[in-house]
Amino acid sequence: MQEKIKIITIKNYQNSILEDYFKDNENIRFLELASNENVEKFNNNISGNDIIFLRTNEENIEKSLEIGKALKEKGIIIATVLEEKIVMKNKEVLENSINAIFPVTKKEDIENLLLEIIKMVSDIAFEEGFINLDFEDIKSILKDSGIAIFGSLNIKKQIIEKELINNVNYPFYNKTLKDSKKILIHLDALQGIGMAEGQLITDILRNESGKKIEDIMFSLRIDNNLKNRVECSFVAGKFRNE
Repeated sequence: MQEKIKIITIKNYQNSILEDYFKDNENIRFLELASNENVEKFNNNISGNDIIFLRTNEENIEKSLEIGKALKEKGIIIATVLEEKIVMKNKEVLENSINAIFPVTKKEDIENLLLEIIKMVSDIAFEEGFINLDFEDIKSILKDSGIAIFGSLNIKKQIIEKELINNVNYPFYNKTLKDSKKILIHLDALQGIGMAEGQLITDILRNESGKKIEDIMFSLRIDNNLKNRVECSFVAGKFRNE
């Protein structure tokens, strides 16, 4: 079965930006589950080749844990985005049931962060790049990441090492890379950006984490339609102090 990104929604989301953005992407599939339905409904639609994003809310947290646990026990990688207060309240049970949990400070940012993460994963997995990663690489980073974060870094002009770290942005949650053990980095760059500059960005993010990294991977894609010289997005997880 072909590898795909699948988004499971518990109950129905109205006017979702995800459906609008990915409507023509054949590698992303949307699935819905009513609160009284069992995850076995998807036995023929989900495989161990997939990465699952669970779209849910506080009202359906128990159902989310049930789905996450069932899929995780089958070796399927599952991630979700939840409001910070819900994550902190249910941290232990969430980490037992879901591989990667991305908190957001503001509830209204849940869909926006899901969009950014799924877009990043889709670009890495399905778009041809100068340096490519595959689905298994992405899964290895997400697996058992626990509490995870998303960050970005845009560079308009020449890459200057001492300025790079000041431009790292964490738009959805007030936590940095420090003490993370896993980082997945995706770089979109204008023609002419080479391995050396990509490696410099990777090294700076590695150093920001505290250097005790278990797993760090990066992909690089050339895109001459960018507004910036380099546009970088990354996810980090498995924090030592969590």
